[in-house]
Amino acid sequence: MKNTLTDVHLASAYYPILVEVARQKSRVTYGELVERAKVRYPDRQVVQRAIAVSTGRRLDVVRSFTSERGYPDLSSLVVSRGSGECGIGFTRSFDPVAVREAVFAFDWSDVATDFEGFVEVTEKGATPKKSVSEPVALKMMSDYTKQTRAVCQHRSASIGT
Repeated sequence: MKNTLTDVHLASAYYPILVEVARQKSRVTYGELVERAKVRYPDRQVVQRAIAVSTGRRLDVVRSFTSERGYPDLSSLVVSRGSGECGIGFTRSFDPVAVREAVFAFDWSDVATDFEGFVEVTEKGATPKKSVSEPVALKMMSDYTKQTRAVCQHRSASIGT
């Protein structure tokens, strides 16, 4: 599933909190993560509207970052309040205890700024393209067809001589 701008913006709020949790060698529930983000970013509307239920989807962005760079998966620190463990989507593929041990052993001090660049690139990919009206689209296709036809006719003429 493609990341949305909301996914990217919330991941950028959650990431520094998760790094702090990792340094404390602790865990956080989905709800606690959302609440900490709301306290830290009171002026960011997307954060203020966040809910715990959709947090797993936002953590996919964090997971993409850590995976691309070979870092331990910070999302393993986020657990369900009821079970005290990661969601089934995580536990089905990974041993959360082993992943958390790797997270706790990792030095997170040099990777904070690295995430900011990742967010910028990911945000560009998640930004919806501007749509055009049907008349404008038809004109663009017509212009492209005329240009292509002219190039093809020029090439045909040069091959024929």
